[in-house]
Amino acid sequence: MSLNRRGFLKGATAGLAATTLGAVSLDAREGLADCPDPNDPNDPNAISDPDREMGKPYVGWKEGEFDIHFISTGIGENSFLIFPDGTTMLLDCGDRDASTYKDRTPEFPDASTRSGERVARYISRVRPDIDKIDYVMASHFHSDHIGSPDAGAGSTEGREPNYQLSGIAQVGEFYRFGTAFDRGYPTYDRPTPWAPGVRENLVKFWEYKEKTDGLKREEFIVGALDQIKPLKKPGKYDFHVRNICRNGVLWTGKEGETIDYFERWPNNMDQKNENTRSMALVFERGGFRYYTGGDASGVLLDENGKDLDFEGAIGRVVGEVDVCKANHHSFKDSTPRTFTDAVNARVYCVCVWSKNHLQDVTATSMALDGTGAAKKTLMCPTFVHEGNAETMANKAWRARLVEKGGHVVVKVIDGGARYKVYYLSHVDESATVNLVFGPFESKGAKS
Repeated sequence: MSLNRRGFLKGATAGLAATTLGAVSLDAREGLADCPDPNDPNDPNAISDPDREMGKPYVGWKEGEFDIHFISTGIGENSFLIFPDGTTMLLDCGDRDASTYKDRTPEFPDASTRSGERVARYISRVRPDIDKIDYVMASHFHSDHIGSPDAGAGSTEGREPNYQLSGIAQVGEFYRFGTAFDRGYPTYDRPTPWAPGVRENLVKFWEYKEKTDGLKREEFIVGALDQIKPLKKPGKYDFHVRNICRNGVLWTGKEGETIDYFERWPNNMDQKNENTRSMALVFERGGFRYYTGGDASGVLLDENGKDLDFEGAIGRVVGEVDVCKANHHSFKDSTPRTFTDAVNARVYCVCVWSKNHLQDVTATSMALDGTGAAKKTLMCPTFVHEGNAETMANKAWRARLVEKGGHVVVKVIDGGARYKVYYLSHVDESATVNLVFGPFESKGAKS
């Protein structure tokens, strides 16, 4: 590691000056400037700043609020959640070697450190009071979500077992973890044992931390309500987490009832798409609902070769939400209309590390209804690649797209009745608020 914990915390909390951006211009790092129009009274997403927060450091979390942070590193998917009682959760942290990938985005704030350290530094700014993250979850075994055995800050020579400090494992150099979930535990053989290299690096990290640091692994139970729950002040807040799917096993919406797509349609057993194994959850805070499902996408077929619309089935079980993390970075094989019609989200957040994470087919699905009319949707990617200018040209959904990159933060307030969406600077470590949308009324808010 480049820093011990003391040096890391000192650097993360002191003098948060802008970093050197190297060969990439500031304008390129910030993304394009266009955003929903604050001067258009008919724009349902007009930029707002009722509390005069823009231009200032992010105000942070306070008890009773539910914060969802999509941390922009340009190298993978990373999110950090703070429950209303202060319980914390890291959901994915990606790292990989993108040096030869021509459609990559810039790294934020720069590439001088690995993404795991950058995520840890971000967490230290929004929760400087903690040294332990209560829950850690790996949605599925892809390096852009959990880290790579071949890219990171180095291997842990002398540890048993030895593993690469990458992604989640690198965050573990700076924070202790409480309970860990991944799609494979405890047997790692369902539905089939794909992604062994990426998976095994993470498992070695889990095993080492179990022996040395008090980490505990739990099996993720599909359909369970409140397996993941507030730990600091249990029962004080109206807050619940529902486990939706894992390994192709989907909750049906009835207590204790699931359907196993791989068992029911064994013709899919040879299908190697790791994304279909992703774990998905719904978080509820009062009348507010949030869905996240890793890279849930891909095609599962019935015995006659017909698409089972697995992603649409997930959406129908989830039902309407206020905020949705786009499946599979909104890549073209994900987020079909069957899914978006079911979840009908007001806000879609997209974790971006590729030019291909903005595509016409998925943006159309998120922002337009079946007639082509614009919905009251706000699409919030962490970055818009300059190479997407042609993709965006003359598209009806463009008015629903925030084109200014940054860390995206959803803050749920007033007991879940309302929420705001923030963009924080990702070109430096100041956490400066660049944009504020809302507050929006949650769909389940009582009038």
